[in-house]
Amino acid sequence: MLFLKDGSKSIEEITKLLDSPSASVLPQIKKLKDNRLVLQDGKYYSLSKIGVIVTEKMSPLVGILEVFEDNPDYWINQDLSGIPPFLLPRLGELSPYKVIEPELHRIFEPPEEFLDSLMKSRDVMRFTSYFQPSFAEIHAELLMKQTNISIIVTENFFERVVNDYPEELENFLFPENSRLFVYKGSSSLASVTVTERFMAITLTNKKGRPDQRFLISSEKNAIEWGKELCTYYRDLSEEIQKEDAARLISGSEK
Repeated sequence: MLFLKDGSKSIEEITKLLDSPSASVLPQIKKLKDNRLVLQDGKYYSLSKIGVIVTEKMSPLVGILEVFEDNPDYWINQDLSGIPPFLLPRLGELSPYKVIEPELHRIFEPPEEFLDSLMKSRDVMRFTSYFQPSFAEIHAELLMKQTNISIIVTENFFERVVNDYPEELENFLFPENSRLFVYKGSSSLASVTVTERFMAITLTNKKGRPDQRFLISSEKNAIEWGKELCTYYRDLSEEIQKEDAARLISGSEK
């Protein structure tokens, strides 16, 4: 039925796709015809109006199943509660994707593939709920490249930066091409980074600890999905203005 979504197909085309002889395929097509889901015109088959409606509802489900089947060991222990309900049914849009395992000597650093794509990006939006010291240097390098950056952080993350790393807060806020937002809610999402080139997400496991693996996709649909996820958190956040940052930094130094 998904194969017929784009238009009528001959029995030869259908059997070739399914890699099955017509003797196996035709009884299944007959069941679809009997249920008024598929119409036949000679040796060509097409979706009925009911079939079109059913197939439209079927596509997201099939996409999600494909995402989970591609890497079941990755998904089984992930906490997905940080992904808003309107995006969960669209997890199929992440496919095709790769799950990158960190190298042992870089366990606390982003993978090279992630960094290479990030450094070539013009616009970066990132949500993160945990502090990674390596990202301070990455952020500074992006700013030097005149990359436009929007960072959304949780309140706990922000308070830690203010108290322990006030100089990093200056780097976040004072350049013209950088914006900082603080999300005051709670989220089990570890981080998501999206640019015009790719999206990458790091989830937490069911024990609440960030998974060091990166799920990365360069597909158009995945990038749009990532933008909607970051925008969701940004719209629920408060932007930190430069004058407020200066006051906070001054207070922390005292």
